[in-house]
Amino acid sequence: MESIEIQVWPFSEKTSRWKELVDIWYHFWQYEPINSAILNILEGDNREFIGYVFRDMLGYDSTPCVVAWDTVNNKAAGFVFSITQYSPEATPLELQSRCLRSFDKYPFGEGVLEKLSGVATFLHELFNKADVFSKLSVDKVFMIHVTSVLQEYTRRGLANEMTKKVLEVAKEAGFEYAVSESTSSYTQHNKIKRFGFEKIFEIDFENNYANYDSMPAFIRESHKAVAVLTKRL
Repeated sequence: MESIEIQVWPFSEKTSRWKELVDIWYHFWQYEPINSAILNILEGDNREFIGYVFRDMLGYDSTPCVVAWDTVNNKAAGFVFSITQYSPEATPLELQSRCLRSFDKYPFGEGVLEKLSGVATFLHELFNKADVFSKLSVDKVFMIHVTSVLQEYTRRGLANEMTKKVLEVAKEAGFEYAVSESTSSYTQHNKIKRFGFEKIFEIDFENNYANYDSMPAFIRESHKAVAVLTKRL
């Protein structure tokens, strides 16, 4: 960890330096349980297009991006991407027409857009069924969407260090709750045990995810469900 610095990138930095994070985004698409169902997402033009989706997501709102920066090799080792999630009634006018995951803006290869729509639909339904705003009695939450670390930097505690910083950022910004959609069994356990998150909702992949049959067998065996976790700040 001596060479790793946990940084907070504001809007101007995360949107102008997105290419320095995109390899970590690609890694996320290769190993994250839901995304693993789209086997050819990183092939040919699809790779470029899913990178542009990431660029668009970073520009969705001004919520900072937390980055683990390798000061020796001068490169990003990991990041946590978050947004401010509002209840429908409290959503600011400038965000009402924006879509976080604009997959249909790009000409993905045959069959890919359909599976990407399955990802978006699954996550949208998960959050709606979790009924977060009613359960927490708030109209906005700090939403942790993506935590990813490059393969060569895993098992060094970077995800934990970035999560600590993200929670600090959220608390300093005045949020009452941080929320995380957790698709990994290990991540769910770690956030609950180490950071005090509480599981408020869970649905299984097999009966709810349209792309379930395309997930690799070893992932289906080890990751059974996705959970919505919350933490009071």
